[in-house]
Amino acid sequence: GAPHVVVVGAGVIGLTTALALAATGRLAVTVVTRDTDATAADGERVFTSGGSGGFWMPFHCEPEHLVRGWAAATLDVLVAEARAPDTGVGVYPGVLLHPPPPEAVPPRPWWAALPDLHFATVGAGHPRVPRRYPGGYYFESAIADMDVYLPVLRGRLAAAGVRVVVVGADLRAGDAASLLAAARAAVAAAPAGNDGGNGDGGGGGGDPPPPPPPPPAIVVNCSGLGAVALVGDDTLIPARGVTVVVEPTTPVDGFVSESPTGDGRELAYILNRGRHRLTVGGTYHEGDWSRSAPEEEVAALLDRAAAVVPAVAGAKRLRQWVGLRPVRAAGIRLEAEAVPPSGSPGGAPAGTVVHNYGHGGGGGTVCWGCAADAVRLVEAAVAAGKAG
Repeated sequence: GAPHVVVVGAGVIGLTTALALAATGRLAVTVVTRDTDATAADGERVFTSGGSGGFWMPFHCEPEHLVRGWAAATLDVLVAEARAPDTGVGVYPGVLLHPPPPEAVPPRPWWAALPDLHFATVGAGHPRVPRRYPGGYYFESAIADMDVYLPVLRGRLAAAGVRVVVVGADLRAGDAASLLAAARAAVAAAPAGNDGGNGDGGGGGGDPPPPPPPPPAIVVNCSGLGAVALVGDDTLIPARGVTVVVEPTTPVDGFVSESPTGDGRELAYILNRGRHRLTVGGTYHEGDWSRSAPEEEVAALLDRAAAVVPAVAGAKRLRQWVGLRPVRAAGIRLEAEAVPPSGSPGGAPAGTVVHNYGHGGGGGTVCWGCAADAVRLVEAAVAAGKAG
């Protein structure tokens, strides 16, 4: 049968990678995840992407020379998604604000040349530039409402026949070889129909489930911060961020973001989630593993946002969420690692782990581009005979 590939992780990186692999039509694909937003208790968002703003803009996402292509490819997909109904993706106008004097106007970002953005410099007095700001960079960008988009992606996996195995606990691993072994064991141990709420796991209509694919020889590691434990990558650190979904006092269209700075200054971004809902975010705390945020931090974020968009002042809070961005010192890791066969008689066969993690604050900005490169690495491993 077709070579069997297991994707570990079901955030936006894992889901898009699994879909890109399934789209080849030449691979059997299974997703293994500790949990999903669909199965988590109390509606908890268990992935960083699940509570993110879903805003296409490269942010703490390296290395630049590779991110350029990944981000451009992802923007193309998201713009196409925005044309389709009920995806949760839209294209909105907005402004990346220049900081008030005496700070210098930031240079045009490298991504300004992408044609879909319609990038332009605007000055004070522009209708999208609030008072006290000297101007900004106008552009049009994609925003994905992850409350909608992630379930859409999961639904596409089900339609493509991709099985989602929910293991309910962290995989026990520590390097590429043990991750490959753990993924094989998780798939082998999963009962039929364990599909994370994506369907019945079988043929439907009372048909028996299809025969299981062969044991996987390729694993794609889309585990985000989980790679610290799964493959021993101690160069990964969290960058804690807070997002707050609010109901503004007056309708707001588009987005506004202060310009990121290199001095660690807190900023605010305000993103459209429909005219009557906004996502407010902008905090960034490297090395902080906490899954909660003190009220004074959240209040300060909302105060900064209200200074930019007055409709945030007095807005009703609908949801508050804290997420940990997976920041890696060397930037995104997207490469194949060969796993030699076990030396013991009857030991594990050889395989390949394709790593696709460490996307920092830009998972939704580069996901589809990284997925395409992950497919190329998987297909190269298959062609080289490493897939059994």
